[in-house]
Amino acid sequence: MIKNYLKTLFRQAAKRKVYFLINIVGLTIAVAAVLLTSVFILDEYSYDQFHTKKTELYRLYKKNVSINDGTERFTSETSGLMGPTIVSDYPEAINFTRLLPWFDETVVSYEDNDIFIEYPVFADSTFFELFDFNLLLGDPQLALVRPSTIVLSESLAKKLFGDAQPIGKTVTGLHDLPFEVTGVVEDAPKHSHIKYDALISWSTSTPNVGPLPYNFTNNWLGQTVLTYLHLTPDANANELEGKLLVMMQNYFPERADSYFLKLQPFEEVYLQSGNIDNSIRIAEGNQVYVKVFAFTALFILIIACVNYININTAKATKRAGEIGMRKVLGASKKQLISQFLGESAIITFLAACMALLLADLLLPSFSELVGKELQPDALFQTVILLVFLATILIVSFIAGIYPAFILSAFQPSSILTSSGKSRLTGNLSRQILTTFQFVIALVLIICTVLVFKQTRFMQGKDLGFDKEHILILNLNNAVEEKYETFKNRLLSHPDILKASVCQATIGSGTFGTTIILEGEENQLSINIFRTDANFIETMGIEMVAGRAFDPLLSSDSGSVIINQTMAELLGWENPIGKTLKFSTESPGIPILGVTKDFHFEGLNESKVRPVVMYNFPRNFRNVTVRLSGKNVSETIRYIEKVWNDYESRYPFDYYFADTWFDQKYKKEARLLDTITVFSTISILLACLGLYGLTAFTIEQRTKEIGLRKVLGATVSQLTFLLNKKFILRLLAAFLIAVPVVYYPIKDWLSGFPYQIEIGFAPFVFALSLTGIITLLAVSGQALKAATMNPANTLKSE
Repeated sequence: MIKNYLKTLFRQAAKRKVYFLINIVGLTIAVAAVLLTSVFILDEYSYDQFHTKKTELYRLYKKNVSINDGTERFTSETSGLMGPTIVSDYPEAINFTRLLPWFDETVVSYEDNDIFIEYPVFADSTFFELFDFNLLLGDPQLALVRPSTIVLSESLAKKLFGDAQPIGKTVTGLHDLPFEVTGVVEDAPKHSHIKYDALISWSTSTPNVGPLPYNFTNNWLGQTVLTYLHLTPDANANELEGKLLVMMQNYFPERADSYFLKLQPFEEVYLQSGNIDNSIRIAEGNQVYVKVFAFTALFILIIACVNYININTAKATKRAGEIGMRKVLGASKKQLISQFLGESAIITFLAACMALLLADLLLPSFSELVGKELQPDALFQTVILLVFLATILIVSFIAGIYPAFILSAFQPSSILTSSGKSRLTGNLSRQILTTFQFVIALVLIICTVLVFKQTRFMQGKDLGFDKEHILILNLNNAVEEKYETFKNRLLSHPDILKASVCQATIGSGTFGTTIILEGEENQLSINIFRTDANFIETMGIEMVAGRAFDPLLSSDSGSVIINQTMAELLGWENPIGKTLKFSTESPGIPILGVTKDFHFEGLNESKVRPVVMYNFPRNFRNVTVRLSGKNVSETIRYIEKVWNDYESRYPFDYYFADTWFDQKYKKEARLLDTITVFSTISILLACLGLYGLTAFTIEQRTKEIGLRKVLGATVSQLTFLLNKKFILRLLAAFLIAVPVVYYPIKDWLSGFPYQIEIGFAPFVFALSLTGIITLLAVSGQALKAATMNPANTLKSE
């Protein structure tokens, strides 16, 4: 019997090649999409799973309530004293560790070997107690205890020392200081949100202990540190959060009404931190992105299944004789259901095997699309193979069960007559399923258009300064000491128009602080740019009141310029000449002018914040250079030559402001690419289904079309007749798709400080595009049928 069923299947496939190919191609693409998506999702959820204490670890973060206007935002940065105080005061907190991934890359040197590293990280001596990073050499209890000690990653140690023993040797590291190597740690695993090339002992930064007395990392005020806590197994994180309110009142009362400490489970840090602002360099995922992948792959799979169901139920009249004869010869309904489910399983299995090959071929391109380095064997992980088998079983059942019940329910007395065959259309179910396909296609197109508009809006919005041809260099100690001569040498080049040295600039972060208004005691939270007198002119920032700093006036040193948002916050009709204070003890600092608002963060991060630009001629860490735009490559080579004259150990490294802003929107750009690819696939699959369904519809209505032609119907009338039902289904799908997509996309857009208006255009565009594609898919066959000779179509079967 099974042999007979297989023969029947292959005969049907040979007889109806086009429809067989539509099913196979649709299911192949859909299963490949599911496999690739599963690889991506598994990779994302694999982060931080190797730590044995992961269920007892929490990251400390805080809710910031603005003292200016009461707005709320969540941030990952904490102060250096929060972790030690929590462990000291609350017994449910067993241990803590603090991390400070350094703000810039640096160089680690041994003898004449200089290695540029991306992730130098200050870490507590408890680092290896909380985390299961594998220390290959050294004592995990002692490696990070003493000041001026460093633990190298395995790859860095190999580059510096080759096969020689590194323990006890001295390397030159951050700020050109000597560090004793006390350990070698295995490179940070790929699936770790904590990254490092070298770990520097925390005591190195402790005032009165280490050579780098960083008060900002070892007091309550500075918020620059990542704090991780190890809680007892029975600890209640919510209860501890409540106790931290009291701790803030006791130790940091001046921020108790604006900083509210929270605990985030360690396993959620990588994927579920979308609402937490993070200026510290760690690996971050995006749960929204994962969900988009999952749902779009599911939609594609549904479309392929709908195609299979529609085509197989439409083929009912063509298999009516076979089913009738099987029933007359004694086949039970159960046997017929088994036959059709078996056919579905075989087709799905063939498609799945081809899908596995297709997914393997597409894996490199898919890796580029999602921005991850997926390994070539990623498709052959146990979990993925289980997904593969589960997909075969589920798709076989879903795609086959409805046609099986429809076909097996036919009565022999009816289906063995031609009049009976004409009634076996299953029309309602196909209408519903086709409408559902249209809903999916419309939803994906609308989402694609809106994501595209939001991304383009952010990339094209006026930033308040001229971002073109702005080159930024990070300075090190050697260059900073001679910044004036360094800057002057740059300006001697004809294609370098302006240059400014500053502590903070576009892309290097700003410093948050508070100020006190003239004659008042209330504090305001602001961002401060410590710059030289040339910053505003170099950046091309427009003045709206007062004047910019004048480099020829020594009296401008120690004065400030504010932005429009700051001026509005102050509420002064004319702020020029008024003074600000950074503390009650400090002298008043005069305001020289007001600039147009400018963006120093991505438009997906925050709105323009109150800014004070302080002409402060020291602690310069960056050079901002405006180029003419001519001979850019030659100009960069000149800047590199000047750099090398001042610094031989640190490599020349730079970035452009416009490129930095584009990188800030990488997440949105990747989301756009993903939705575009999946939308295109879903539309193509829907078209395949429409093509197959139209072909069967025309076959069933051949005589009707012939009769209508004989009675005077024109080609355009017949084409409209065949198109009408698909257009009506499309309109019904549009009415369903609009509310389905509107509220989720509105919620997504609400997460952007600056956002587009949704409007009607994306919906009209999606309807029009889908309508045109539908007409193209259907009309070709409809025209062919409408132009056939009635003498041929009205012949007796």
